[in-house]
This record gives sequence, structure tokens and C-alpha cells, in this order.
Amino acid sequence: MSRTSALEILAVPGLPMIKPGDDLAALIAEGFARGGIEPRGGDVLAVAQKVVSKAEGRSIDLATVVPSARAIALAKEIQKDPRLVELILSNRCASFARGPTC
Repeated sequence: MSRTSALEILAVPGLPMIKPGDDLAALIAEGFARGGIEPRGGDVLAVAQKVVSKAEGRSIDLATVVPSARAIALAKEIQKDPRLVELILSNRCASFARGPTC
């Protein structure tokens, strides 16, 4: 039996700017219908975390973030914005660990 592999990347037609509280699954389904896209068995749907976070209302204005001393030190070492490092550290601690590393 021969196997054929292909990769096809499609944007969801007419997807609006996502706002907190939007039903992302419904918007994607509506976009598929508009574009005549019919998923088949074995298809993989990839959705960017950013759009999921926006729908969940999980966006933060970086200007409001106050970095900790730990974030400032690490940011200097890796040459990143200390506020961004603070968000990464805070999210990691809230999501994965409750021990002495947080």
C-alpha cells in the first residue's frame, strides 16, 4: 500500500479580531463554512496560543507589569525585557510549580 503525505496550510476565512469572551470554536467553524473548508479524518487543526489567550481574556498590558528583582537579573543575562521575563516567571510559577523555585 502506498502512502501519500501532504501539508496544506489554510487561514480561516473571515476570522474577525478576537475579543475576550468570543467563542473561538464557533468562529472557526463559521469561517470554515464560509470558505467551504471541510475537515477530513486525520486532519490537524493548529490554533495559535495568542488567539486562544485573547478569547480567554488572558492578555496583559506590558506597561502595567512591575518586574521583580529576579526578573530584572535574568532579563539582563538573556537580554530580554524584564517585564516580559516577569510574566513568564509568574505564569510558570502559577501553572507548574509551587515549590522553592517560585
